[in-house]
Amino acid sequence: MRMARGNPVAGAVPVGEWLDARALGITLKVSERTLCRWRKAGLFKPGIHWRRKFPSANSPVLYHLERCNEAMNEATARSPHLLETD
Repeated sequence: MRMARGNPVAGAVPVGEWLDARALGITLKVSERTLCRWRKAGLFKPGIHWRRKFPSANSPVLYHLERCNEAMNEATARSPHLLETD
């Protein structure tokens, strides 16, 4: 697994890698259950944000860190005019 540039440190985030639900949850600071809800709600798309480790319905799910983070950012982004209050 490739790590972010610099000295390897405990807890370093893998770059461009697929992570299991536990590792992604820890990295993004959300629960595994939340990742599952987002996947079922369509925030994370199959083949783009997540995939099965093996081609089986019982296989664990792997998530792409960078793509999931981008999807979260887009889903939580707000227009400036919605944030301003008069």
